[in-house]
Amino acid sequence: MSKSAVEYTGRRITYETPLPFAEVTARLERELNKPVGGQPVFRVLGTSKSKDELEKGINELLDGHNFIYFASISHHNWLGTYTGNPGSVPQAVVYTFGNPLLAQAMLRHDLTVGLHVPPKLLVLENADQRGTKVVYDDPAALIPVPSRGIAAGEDVNAELRATAEKLSAKVEELVKAITT
Repeated sequence: MSKSAVEYTGRRITYETPLPFAEVTARLERELNKPVGGQPVFRVLGTSKSKDELEKGINELLDGHNFIYFASISHHNWLGTYTGNPGSVPQAVVYTFGNPLLAQAMLRHDLTVGLHVPPKLLVLENADQRGTKVVYDDPAALIPVPSRGIAAGEDVNAELRATAEKLSAKVEELVKAITT
């Protein structure tokens, strides 16, 4: 057995909006085409028999959107229960979403990209219930990590880096659309 560690730096981005939590989550769920996301995405990914079938299935689910909904978890629900103080925790939902057609362009260069793909967003109600934060870790800062670390001087595949930057731009576009 052996162990290795790679040091790298991430970038956490926070957008704050005066919009209420419910409005931001409703906008996000529309942008992610949530009604047709989730289990149908996993069905297409798990049962497609060809590249064409997979692309057709994913494109149908995307329906012109950049991303599709995969899953979400409401941390405020279970945390309020756990602490014995339901309703005291600001609403906080983590959304997992993505676009497998974009992801494949990165994963085929480095399967460890799967640690950060699909991406996630945290939608967090302000404690005073006046406004909402949308928080995410910038994919372009997390994904193109040299296998031996930045200090080793190893270059990252240029296509991987470019696709991670494209993903970052699309995530930022999504966040701006739901917060303005």
